[in-house]
Amino acid sequence: MNENNYKKGIIKYKGEFNMIDLHIHTTHSDGQMSVKEILDKAKENNIKVISFCDHNVVGAYKELEGMDLKEYNIKVITGIELNFVFNNNNLHMLGYDFDWKEMSKSKYINNKSEEEIIKDENKKLEFLKDVCKKQGIKVDDNLKINKSNELASTVIKYHMMEFKENDKILDEMLGKNREKSFARGYVHNPNTPFFIDETKGLPSVNEVADLIHSCKGKVVLAHPFEYKILDGKKYIDDIFKLGILDGIECMHTRHNLEQVEYIKDFCKKNKLMITGGSDFHRESKQRLGYGVNGTVPIDEEYLFKTF
Repeated sequence: MNENNYKKGIIKYKGEFNMIDLHIHTTHSDGQMSVKEILDKAKENNIKVISFCDHNVVGAYKELEGMDLKEYNIKVITGIELNFVFNNNNLHMLGYDFDWKEMSKSKYINNKSEEEIIKDENKKLEFLKDVCKKQGIKVDDNLKINKSNELASTVIKYHMMEFKENDKILDEMLGKNREKSFARGYVHNPNTPFFIDETKGLPSVNEVADLIHSCKGKVVLAHPFEYKILDGKKYIDDIFKLGILDGIECMHTRHNLEQVEYIKDFCKKNKLMITGGSDFHRESKQRLGYGVNGTVPIDEEYLFKTF
C-alpha cells in the first residue's frame, strides 16, 4: 500500500487487507444502533477505520469523548452527512476529518430537542398514512413515531410490509425483495403523491461545502448514483464544476460495480479522492463494511485515496 495515497492524519494499518467503513449512522440521527454497538460490531468484523456520518448532527463525537477506545483498536474519523438543496432537490454532502466542536456551532447543525424531532416526523407520518389510504395501501390509523431516530419514510415503509394485502402494490413499488428505497423513490420524488418537500430552509451546496472547509474538513459528494430522480453522471459533473469537491463517495451499498468504476475513473481524471461506506442504518438494510448491496468488502483503497 502506498502511504502517499492517504491524506495527512489518516493512520496506516499493517497487513495486506483491512476493512473500513466511512459512512455509518447511529441513533444520534436515523441509525438503529448506538455508538457503542457500532464499535462492538466493527471490532467483531475486523473493521479498522470508521466514520459516524449522522444527518446534520455531531452528537456521536461528543459521546466518544467519554469513551475509552483503546480496547477497540479502531480509528474513528470525524464525519457528517449534511443536507443541501441543489436544483430544488434535497441532497447530501459528506464532510470528513473536521473539527466537530467548531462544526457544532453552525446554524446548519440540527439542535432540535427529541420532542421537536418526534413531532416533526409524526406530522410527515400522518401525511404519508393519508396518501397510503388514497392509494389503496393498508395502514394502521394508530401508527406513531416514538423515538427521535425514527424517520417517517422508514417507519411507513416497514409498516406497509406488515400487511399481506399490500404485497401486490409493494412488489411494484419496492421490488419483490423490498430492496428499493421508499424515501428516494417516493417521498423525495416530486413526481409521486408521497412527495414531501423538505428543501425549505436547507443550505445551498456551496454553503455546506464552505462550512466543512471552514472546520478544516474534506468535502465529499455522497452516493451520487443513489438518487432516482437524477442522472448520476450529470449530477457528478455539475457539482464538480463548482470547484468545491475534495472527493466523491465511490463504494456504497446502492452503487453497482459499473458505477464504482465510473467514479474511480472520474476521480482519477480530475485528481479527486475516493471514499467508501456502507451507509449503515440497520442490519436488515445494509452490511457494515460492505458496498454494492452488501457483496463487496470496503478496503483501504477507499480511505481517501487520491490518484
